[in-house]
Amino acid sequence: MFYLNQRTIYKKTSINGIGLHSGDFVSITLKPAKANSGIIFIKNGVKIPAHINYAKGFEFSTTIENQGEKVQTIEHIMASLYLLGIDNLIIEINGDEVPILDGSASEFINLIKKVGIKTLNEEKVYAVLEKDIYVEDKDKFIEAFVSDEPIFTFEAKYNNQIIGNKRFTFNQFKDNYNLVSPARTYCFYEEVEFLKSLGLAKGGSLENAVVFKEETVLNPEGLRFDNEPVRHKLLDLIGDLYLLGYPLIGNIHSFKGGHALNAKFVRKLIEENAFSLKKANEISLRKNIKVA
Repeated sequence: MFYLNQRTIYKKTSINGIGLHSGDFVSITLKPAKANSGIIFIKNGVKIPAHINYAKGFEFSTTIENQGEKVQTIEHIMASLYLLGIDNLIIEINGDEVPILDGSASEFINLIKKVGIKTLNEEKVYAVLEKDIYVEDKDKFIEAFVSDEPIFTFEAKYNNQIIGNKRFTFNQFKDNYNLVSPARTYCFYEEVEFLKSLGLAKGGSLENAVVFKEETVLNPEGLRFDNEPVRHKLLDLIGDLYLLGYPLIGNIHSFKGGHALNAKFVRKLIEENAFSLKKANEISLRKNIKVA
């Protein structure tokens, strides 16, 4: 969906749950924010902007940090805000990690829709890609091409028949967010002990992650989509791209990318001045886009 004006929520709302990696019980409270505020986490009174300048860790999730205070696993709620067109929000948190909930973005989206989305008077600003960009890490890469629309593609290549070599494309202007928001995080059964040895996945379970054991899905309910892992990786990509601070208009293709490569891509966009900031009206008039 293309939005002309900035958006926030009507009133504060809260949700709590287990942190996927920490295993801690944590609560977050979402509060409305004024125009041009951006997305800001607050922990122990410290403001941590959800921006690439504050992104400090990418080991199996995305972490932001400021003045010694950090918040881990922000990618799912960031993707939710991107998909709903939320530009300004305060997120208060009483722990180190955003709750994983069901492992997707759906519960965050439902929470926000329940309290309502408020349209602000200030015009929305988009980051419009002005030149092609490429980043890589060994056999992984992200390539971006100038486009009139925000098109995101994730391509996977796994030695696993269920996940296999699949790709999924999502157009933010045209497609319903329900195509990606319910897709859950996942791991392989063989990786669980390794993750725990790193101090990770302490809160993981079949209630908040899809677990594969060889060619079998261990979750009794099975997959929500036949390519759910690929859709979830695309959801992560969208959430990480929002660390740019603005919704990005471009054709983005990720091949086997993860959080670290996503961050590398966002930093390169900034370093190379690869985008220009455009107000929504200018974009809609120039490109004849249907607006909401």
